[in-house]
Amino acid sequence: MKMKFIVREIIRDDLPILYKYVSDREIAYLTNHNPFETFDIFKARYDLYLNDQMEDIKIFTLLLDENVIGKMEIGYDLENKSGTFEIIIGNKTLWNRGLAVKALNVLFSYGFNNLGLNRLACEVYRFNERSIHLMKKMNMHVDGMLREAEYVHEQYTDVFIFSILRKEYEGDV
Repeated sequence: MKMKFIVREIIRDDLPILYKYVSDREIAYLTNHNPFETFDIFKARYDLYLNDQMEDIKIFTLLLDENVIGKMEIGYDLENKSGTFEIIIGNKTLWNRGLAVKALNVLFSYGFNNLGLNRLACEVYRFNERSIHLMKKMNMHVDGMLREAEYVHEQYTDVFIFSILRKEYEGDV
């Protein structure tokens, strides 16, 4: 039986399950999210977006058969036609099933076609091997590595910068 995969803009009802995902110890470790952050603080950040108090960002919820499984965010600079993104598949039973690739293809299409961007980028901690593998699978270019750029989990860690250009995504290269 085929499952229905949907990407839609975030709504308030998504917040409790997304909070549960980002509070998971493994996901919090990989993304450097504070697993002890309260729901009220988490919700306050998203309330700014949901109340149209944030510009130049879109937040999407990922659903599988109408169940929230994760989220994506894209911040963009229309003047420079570039953007940055992040993705979390919070339901760990769905890891390694190609859903992040599907979701990023939707996000890349949105960024390049709807927003008219030329470049999309993301930052990944050196220890997040799963995300590094995903970015390579998406044919993203390693622009470089910021050595010991962030203090994470009581130690300095390197941060990879990945990017993809519109012409690369569209297959011109």
